[in-house]
Amino acid sequence: MTSPSGLQIPIEIAYTRKAAFAIELLDPMTMDRVSDGVTVTATGLRRTKATANMLGLFVWVNEDTSALTKVSIDTGSLPYESIDLTPNDLQLPLTAHPLTTIQLTPALSYSFARGVTGARGTLLDDRPTHTPLVNAEIHLRWLGADGTTWHDAPIHSHTTKSGDFVSVLRFAPTDEPHLDNNGAITVRLRVVREGFAERGSADVQLLQGRITDPTTMPALTFAWDELQP
Repeated sequence: MTSPSGLQIPIEIAYTRKAAFAIELLDPMTMDRVSDGVTVTATGLRRTKATANMLGLFVWVNEDTSALTKVSIDTGSLPYESIDLTPNDLQLPLTAHPLTTIQLTPALSYSFARGVTGARGTLLDDRPTHTPLVNAEIHLRWLGADGTTWHDAPIHSHTTKSGDFVSVLRFAPTDEPHLDNNGAITVRLRVVREGFAERGSADVQLLQGRITDPTTMPALTFAWDELQP
C-alpha cells in the first residue's frame, strides 16, 4: 500500500544535495519505519541502489528520473513481502522533494502481536489435485456491527509457492465488527487472480484477537473453483 505525503527533507539533503525522491517503508501493524535488512533499487537510474539516510528513508540524489522504469523493494529475510513499484506508484516532482510512504505487507513468517485478528490458510487451484494457487492477491472482508454491511480490510497479501497465506484485520478506532455469541468476527476471503474476476469464500468465523490457522479450523483451506463472485 502506498501513499504520498510531504517530506521534510533533512538539511543535509535539502541544502547540500538535490534529492530526486524518497521512499519510506512502514511496518503494517506497528507503523514503525523499516530500513535495516531492506535493499531498494531503481531500474533506469544512473545509480540504482538507494541510500538509507539517518531517518531511515531511502533516497536518490542528483538523479534524472525520466528514465525510471521500476523500483524494487527486496525485504530479504525480514517478515514482509518484497514488492515492485512503477513510476506511477511514486511521487516524483523534483521541486517538491516528495516522499512516497509504503506500508509493507506481512509475510507468512510475520510474528503478530497478541490481540491481532486474522488467519493463516491455504489457497488451492482445485481441491482434487491439491494444486496450490501461487501469487494470488488476497484480503479479508469483515461484517459490520449492523449485521448487513461488509468492509474490506486494508492489508492485502499474496499466496506463496505452496499456496499458503496470512491475512489480517486492522480496525480503525471507529470500526465496529459484528460479533457472534462466541465473540467471533464473520469474514470472507477475497481473492484476485490474474486474468479472472475477483472471487470470495463463504462466511468464516474468526475468534477476535488471535491468528487462526488450518490446524484449528480446516475451513481455512480454500479452492479457487469453489469460490463465488
